[in-house]
Amino acid sequence: MALAALAAMAPTAQAAKKPWPPIPKHGATFVHFGEEHLSDEDGMRIFPKVIQQSGRYRPDLVTASADKADNGTVENLEGWKDLMKPFDRRGIPYFPGVGNHDRTATPPIPGGIDPMGSLELYKSIFADRPYPFGDARPYRVKRLGPRKRPATDPAGASSHYAVEFGPVRWIFIDNSCFSIINCDPLQSPPFPDSDGNQTQYEFLASEAAKADAEGDLAFVVMHMPTQDDRPGHTQPTPGPHTMGEGTSPDNALFEQAAASAGIDGVFTGHIKGMWEYSASDIPYFTDGGAGGEVYVGPGEETGVDYGYWHGYRLINVRKGRMRTYPIPVFKHKGIEISGPKKLSVGETGEFAAVGQQPTVHGPDVKLELRAPDPSRPNIDALPTPAYIWSTSQRKILRPASTDKDSTRRNRRQTSSGEFKAVCAGLATVRIKSGWQTARYRVKVKGPEPPRCRR
Repeated sequence: MALAALAAMAPTAQAAKKPWPPIPKHGATFVHFGEEHLSDEDGMRIFPKVIQQSGRYRPDLVTASADKADNGTVENLEGWKDLMKPFDRRGIPYFPGVGNHDRTATPPIPGGIDPMGSLELYKSIFADRPYPFGDARPYRVKRLGPRKRPATDPAGASSHYAVEFGPVRWIFIDNSCFSIINCDPLQSPPFPDSDGNQTQYEFLASEAAKADAEGDLAFVVMHMPTQDDRPGHTQPTPGPHTMGEGTSPDNALFEQAAASAGIDGVFTGHIKGMWEYSASDIPYFTDGGAGGEVYVGPGEETGVDYGYWHGYRLINVRKGRMRTYPIPVFKHKGIEISGPKKLSVGETGEFAAVGQQPTVHGPDVKLELRAPDPSRPNIDALPTPAYIWSTSQRKILRPASTDKDSTRRNRRQTSSGEFKAVCAGLATVRIKSGWQTARYRVKVKGPEPPRCRR
């Protein structure tokens, strides 16, 4: 009996049948990720899990801001396309942008450095994808457009294009040449386009106007962000990892153009990790956690206080409002809970959890499931990984709610990790993050208040 009791008290981790955040029941649901880098040391450990776990949310549409691998070779681009097949099997449309590592570098220039890298292999390999990304028949998905490929569309995959699903028009811009303006002469389709646009900035304004006319939100997907808000970063990119490493006028020009066009959100990659920032009241999301090894140099650490962690973003749009959730990726049964195993009635116990990310460095890379430390620099740039605490025995352990709790919590849930012991008995504390969960048994001892004996 003693051994059985100890086994019951042991913390356990497993896959969750229902995720946190919950699968949205209303509105349109999207997934965004970037920096897949399948040829990186961690690429094949992280990226397949991003695909598998994000696909379980059954999003209406998946968008990716690149880089797919280290160079735009046949092997890399075909390998990326093969890895994305689970979305095809689930009937989930996906549309990617172009990254600097997706262009084929001119030898002996290393991949990702050549601003004039060729798109010919890219155009050829992805030509069989549904229009408007490729040349194949558009997806036959309700509420997804455009529904027909025009005769004027040139052969080969597109490097800039727009897709509409329900309440959102997604506009894909190519800044893989370390600039938007420098990329204009290298575009597929070339300019002027069928709408008479001469540049990608004109294309952006034109597509945003279509969204406005139809009452839709307008989101942009592009590879390089306009700002680098990593807290206190130094290596290996001591300058801003943006267009032109901070020297391109496109960083300011795009922010001005996005504001003028009424863009509602911008989704990027390029920097390996997850951050957020705002420009002219427009939210910008850097979702570069889909596979590439995170940038960690001298004086830097992984974790929620730095933004260096792997994951993807879930986006829900309902009644013109956007909600986003940065969801971490953990190895199977990778979450561990710590905290008191015994409490007395009236005491409050505080519990913590970490999740092991499936990187090559193994157990040394763990993400704390909590909000970032408010004393960190650039705190507004640090997203909080998706997680929720709960108990199935609320009459024994009652969640201690906070002002920052999710509006989607119920009376058995809290994000604080604090629970008050109210009656004697055995209770289970549980945490969920994405599709992973862990449980932790707690024994509460008396004396009990009279209400517990009813």
